[in-house]
Amino acid sequence: MSVACPIMRLEKAWKSWRGSSFKIDILQDINLSVYPGTFLAIVGPSGAGKSTLLHVLGMLTPLDSGALFFNERRVSSLKRWRDHDARREIGYVFQDAKLIANLNVIENVSVPLAHRGIWPRQQKRLAAEALERVGLKERMSHRPSQLSGGEIMRVAIARALVLRPRVLLADEPTGTLDSKTGEIIADLLMETVTQDRALVIVTHEESLARRAHRIITMKDGRFEPA
Repeated sequence: MSVACPIMRLEKAWKSWRGSSFKIDILQDINLSVYPGTFLAIVGPSGAGKSTLLHVLGMLTPLDSGALFFNERRVSSLKRWRDHDARREIGYVFQDAKLIANLNVIENVSVPLAHRGIWPRQQKRLAAEALERVGLKERMSHRPSQLSGGEIMRVAIARALVLRPRVLLADEPTGTLDSKTGEIIADLLMETVTQDRALVIVTHEESLARRAHRIITMKDGRFEPA
């Protein structure tokens, strides 16, 4: 039986924040492989480097040294990660959702499609399909201010899924929700894991982390021994 290749891989990854008189190593010699069909939870105390690691995987933050590979192709040497083709295969759910207040729900979900130059009629169809998948068919014309916290997070998940990414990254997706709503969002995120797609979550919620196939604990920019 053949072994699947990782979708994403970090090799000897380092990232520091620098000021005029200080340097803080946020990621220190990180090696990580993300395989299709898996759910990976990253846990640890605040300031451990969890969100920075997710930003690196999402190509939102470049490395100082080391390498990021996507489908075994090195992408971390690029000057502008955000222009790389691999970005369209990564969906990102931010902790605060980052919905655009003056757009309605279906318009918010259509934003990634518009950036890819997809025709408006197809944008609407694909966005509607994504919203139906997360149970928001009846909320498409609502503005973010008219939604509950759980509904806002579902819109964020739909927007992250609309381009059918191979990796879904989520930063504290249940952190601002009550326990019942958090369970609903956790169930929804679990459903996004397929044979061809991986899920990587940063979380402080033990109940969510326990559902993962693998848990990585970070401390001071490093992985703790399993």
